[in-house]
Amino acid sequence: MIFIACFALIVGLASGATVICSDYQAGGGGGLDGYYVRPLPGNCRGRHGSIANWKPTFKINNPMGGCKGGWKEREGVCYYDRRRHGEHPYRHGEEWCNQNQAHIFVPNDRKEYLWVEQNVMSHNGWYWMGFFCAQSGTRDFNRIYSNTREDVPKIQQKLQAQLAHPIDEHNTPCMMSHRNNNEWRFKYHHQHGHESRGVVCEAPMG
Repeated sequence: MIFIACFALIVGLASGATVICSDYQAGGGGGLDGYYVRPLPGNCRGRHGSIANWKPTFKINNPMGGCKGGWKEREGVCYYDRRRHGEHPYRHGEEWCNQNQAHIFVPNDRKEYLWVEQNVMSHNGWYWMGFFCAQSGTRDFNRIYSNTREDVPKIQQKLQAQLAHPIDEHNTPCMMSHRNNNEWRFKYHHQHGHESRGVVCEAPMG
């Protein structure tokens, strides 16, 4: 999804306005454009186990120049299936991704998800999605946030995902999908976040 964002800077009364335009892309296409534009509310924090009082705050500051060994590339983004080393709670998975200048995978549309499912994911099981919390219990996907702080309502226009259960700001802030399962591929199951699931990391290249 590409949106053109233009910002007018008033240089002076005599010189008029300088207009700076840039492509805005909500993830899934390389670079950090579209990341960190929709901050998580302050009350979005986990409640249970290793995720208690935690929320994603990491920002990529040194993007990969190219995909490392074991990572797979698609349209300027590197993906890695951490599940090959076992399952992880949400926080542990996100922090491992962060150490590699990445986040837990946030699908920006169905085409991207299906490519990751067939080319990156290695197990037919549950995988964490990089969406995280809502301000209050809801099944409205437009009210969901993400660890990448992307604009989820814009993502939802193409992803068309469903929430099988309410997502809230602390008790059940996490959600997961099931690889190769038509019922749970785009309908997400809620979780507390301390459970161990598969993790795919996504790292936009700089």
